[in-house]
Amino acid sequence: MSPFTSILAATDFSVDGNNAVRRAALLAHEHGAHLHVLHVLKVAGCKPLREWFSPTTDIDLKSAQARAALRRVAVEISGAYDVTATVEVEVGDPLATLMQASERADLVVLGQRGHSRVETLPIGKTADCMLRTSRRPVLVVKKAAEAPYRRVLMPVDFTACSASAVQFAARLVHGSRMHVFHATDSHLESILRRSDVAESIIRDVRAREETGATARMRRTVAGLGLESTRMSFSVGHGPADLATLQRARALGTDLIVAGKQGRSTLGGFLLGSVSSRVLSGSDCDMLIVPRPREGSLPRAASTQTVLVDAEAQPDTAGPARSDAARAGAVSPAHRTQSTTRFLPGRTS
Repeated sequence: MSPFTSILAATDFSVDGNNAVRRAALLAHEHGAHLHVLHVLKVAGCKPLREWFSPTTDIDLKSAQARAALRRVAVEISGAYDVTATVEVEVGDPLATLMQASERADLVVLGQRGHSRVETLPIGKTADCMLRTSRRPVLVVKKAAEAPYRRVLMPVDFTACSASAVQFAARLVHGSRMHVFHATDSHLESILRRSDVAESIIRDVRAREETGATARMRRTVAGLGLESTRMSFSVGHGPADLATLQRARALGTDLIVAGKQGRSTLGGFLLGSVSSRVLSGSDCDMLIVPRPREGSLPRAASTQTVLVDAEAQPDTAGPARSDAARAGAVSPAHRTQSTTRFLPGRTS
């Protein structure tokens, strides 16, 4: 696994923004990475002073104040985390500036939202846009950086995206307890319950699904060359966001790591309302890892080829469907639909 060499942290000097800088400093210390701290000064934020100063004087004054504040931050983190950081103040559009700066970083660290009285870097809006568009991993910080991450939750959907997220998380938090998790929203179980099938059969269906999903998670981890002995595995049930939040609370998670641009249950994790619900509903930090560029994750791509090979996977749902059919609960049409949704390697 290649080491981290560069971490970019953005701050607007709010509590969340400064927490992001401290978390970035802690990670930089752990990995021996270079830390660059950025503050973007939005021109619109200087309007109140323009009644007294010319625009140029106004911007120069704000820039000088921001540089002085960043130097104080650099001194603080140098003493607390034994990290030497470079600092930079830019004037312009926050998102465009941050996107450009992120191209030189292995990881971007942002606060969840900003509370600065002067509108400089609207970290909440910027974080949301970065999550949607950035091709770099983005860490959204919600908690004070009191210690390294210890309990990491990694939801997977068996796509190259989630494989990339697991691999990146293993690099980032190699000393942490990592938990791999898959959420299923069983169509077959819903059919069985609506048909008043015996609870014993429904439990058997769920048990078979969990066994198959757990085995598949282990194969994913092994295919990435990671030590599964360092990880635990579990399967949740229900909508992806609710199942993830429930598991995070149960585990006392301090970091959730997820991929984006997947195609199944967690595939839209960061493309719409699911991401906002997880971010707003969780109490911990969240790391978003984008889909790797073609050829950038050969081992994960190879693993994905195996995972989608239906002939190579046991049909864990098939026996359960047979039990349900014998109970007279599933019609031929429903059996066809369920088979399509539960073919190993298929994504919904």
